[in-house]
Amino acid sequence: MKNIEVYMGDIAVTKGEDNLVASGIGSCLVITFYDPKHKIGALAHTMLYARRLSSEVRSSKDERRKTNPDESPDTKYADTAIDEVLKRIDSLGAKRENIEVKLIGGANMFSAFKSDFVKENVTRVKEKLEKADIAIVGECVGGSQGRSVEFSVNTGIVTVKTKF
Repeated sequence: MKNIEVYMGDIAVTKGEDNLVASGIGSCLVITFYDPKHKIGALAHTMLYARRLSSEVRSSKDERRKTNPDESPDTKYADTAIDEVLKRIDSLGAKRENIEVKLIGGANMFSAFKSDFVKENVTRVKEKLEKADIAIVGECVGGSQGRSVEFSVNTGIVTVKTKF
């Protein structure tokens, strides 16, 4: 068994005994995915829900991906991270009907910042998962305190430590 640190903007997918760890979670949203039957787990440490680009920039990125399909998606955005995680756990044998998701983070770390982008990120992630028919079985989101997460893929237990 080893601990795999998942840094901001990254994802990790594993099967079996490993622990997936994310530290220093503030306004970021960590999403854990778990298939308990096959002991397949993933963790996405996302920053924002989606890239907001002009259609011209988006078109050039889409075109580049068509010519280089192996180019990794930008997983700091929850929408692309979710798609990439689902693709990878499917390839390991996970079944969509078994997948359980937990959400952690989404704190308002900047009280002077009046935007509700953090709440919007959480809401949009929930909507995307609901459309994909993936169950959210737990969450520890909001507030104004940072968190750290340890996810045991062997047991499915997600431990959240609050930093204050």
